[in-house]
Amino acid sequence: MTAVPAPPTAIPLEEIERRIARVRRRAAAEGLGAVLSYGDCWRSANVRYFTDFRPVDGVHDIALALLVLPLDGEPVLLVGDGTLDYAREVSTFRVETFGSLEQTFTDLLAAQGAGPVGLAGHGLIPAHLHERCAAALGGAPLGPTSAVALEKARKSAWELGQLREAARITDLAMDAIRTALENNGPMSERDMARVADIAMIEAGADGPAYLSMVQSGPRAAFSLALPTNRVVRPGEMVMTDIGARYGNYVADGGRGFAYGSVTRQQRDIIDTAADAVEVGLETARAGITADELNKVMQAVLVERGYAPYSSEAMGRGTGHGTGMDPEEELPWIGPGNETVLEEDMVFTLKATINVPEVGGLRTERIVRVTQDGVEPLDNFPMRNFW
Repeated sequence: MTAVPAPPTAIPLEEIERRIARVRRRAAAEGLGAVLSYGDCWRSANVRYFTDFRPVDGVHDIALALLVLPLDGEPVLLVGDGTLDYAREVSTFRVETFGSLEQTFTDLLAAQGAGPVGLAGHGLIPAHLHERCAAALGGAPLGPTSAVALEKARKSAWELGQLREAARITDLAMDAIRTALENNGPMSERDMARVADIAMIEAGADGPAYLSMVQSGPRAAFSLALPTNRVVRPGEMVMTDIGARYGNYVADGGRGFAYGSVTRQQRDIIDTAADAVEVGLETARAGITADELNKVMQAVLVERGYAPYSSEAMGRGTGHGTGMDPEEELPWIGPGNETVLEEDMVFTLKATINVPEVGGLRTERIVRVTQDGVEPLDNFPMRNFW
């Protein structure tokens, strides 16, 4: 295997300091006295935004992490006993185990009084840990905050470099599937997923950002599914949802294709999904709301007759934030979301169509907001007839 450049292995100290300062400013504007930022091995961004520590997969507290960020004073990272040494090795501030949670909170309250505390990752934290935090705060209000999510959404030049590389590697994975089909003929969904995973790793990825999804024929009419041993047949559609993890960041890429001869309906599905995303690319810019962007994309899917066959047409949203996690909280490009798009926010634009007995696909692009529009970070074609 040809050697490839290694991705960055540590967040620069100036990045960490900038992030802490910005989150503190947002928290202060919300009237908070402190922020708790929860992450785990599956959704690590709320913690990994501040430290190179990432919890490890497991069923106990080794899979969890909680950053305690007062408006003044040193942050404290709480982790499982088994990951303490690792967390201390890669963090720039104090690290303790969950066994010291109560004392850490007592110290926090003594320093900041009884002001409200914001919780980033409010919808992710396990009930038992949330209850323990609430009790340890001694009655101080604890509720959701968007302070971390809004800062994560805007990427620095250092972050954008990794995101561009993750997207480039993801493009290579799709090209590897196309080449394998051209050279080897029909393949199973699992084999196509393996081709993609191997291509990403050989190109420098740490691995897939999530379990690669490939669905063929009637299974392409499922919105989300993991691959099976089913072999794609000529005349069928194939949906893929594949992304690379490169260093601290990931790509979330959806593409699909028609394999062999194509029907008029299959071509229309592919064209409509691409048209919806292209309208989004033309519309998105700093200063508009997520709701405004969603409306123009959703309208394409509805007006072309796919309202019953598209989750985006039904109002689920036509995009989501992405960065350290494949899906991040903000900006959610969906109905009623009044988040104003800001320069350097990164998110996906997507259109999914699933028609039973015909097939479907998800067409998804990763974009960075600029003052006048967006910069697509991935480049693989959206209309694919192989």
